[in-house]
Amino acid sequence: MEKLVVVVEKTGTGYSAYVPDIPGIATVAETFEELSKNIKELLNVFVETAIEYGDPLPGILKENYTIEYKFDIKAFLTWMSKVMSQRGLSEIANMNESLISQYASGIKKPGPKQLHRLQTAIHRFAEDLHSISF
Repeated sequence: MEKLVVVVEKTGTGYSAYVPDIPGIATVAETFEELSKNIKELLNVFVETAIEYGDPLPGILKENYTIEYKFDIKAFLTWMSKVMSQRGLSEIANMNESLISQYASGIKKPGPKQLHRLQTAIHRFAEDLHSISF
C-alpha cells in the first residue's frame, strides 16, 4: 500500500498542511484532528472532481493508500503536548526534558539523529500501547 505524505506545520493559530505530490491540496485548522478531517475531505473532493471532469488522477489516488503525516518538530510537540507531557516524552525518548522544551518552542532545531531518536521512541511507545488490552 502506498503512502501519501501530508506535511504538517505549526501556525500562529493552529496547523497548516499540504500534500507535496498533489498541488492545490492544502488546508489550515485550529486542531490536528480538524486538519486531518479537512485533508481527507479535500482528497475526496479532488478525486470526485477529477472523475467528473475526466481529469487524470495522480497514480497514488488510483489505488489504496495510507496517509502519513510528516510533522515539523514544533508542530508535533505542540500536538503531542495534549496527550503527553514533555517530561513523559523525555522519559520514553531518554532525552533531556529542557532540550525537548527548546525544540517545542523553536529555540533549537533537532538534527537528523535527534529527530530519528524521537521518532523511534514514539513509534516504540505506540507499539507498546497497541499491545495492551483490558
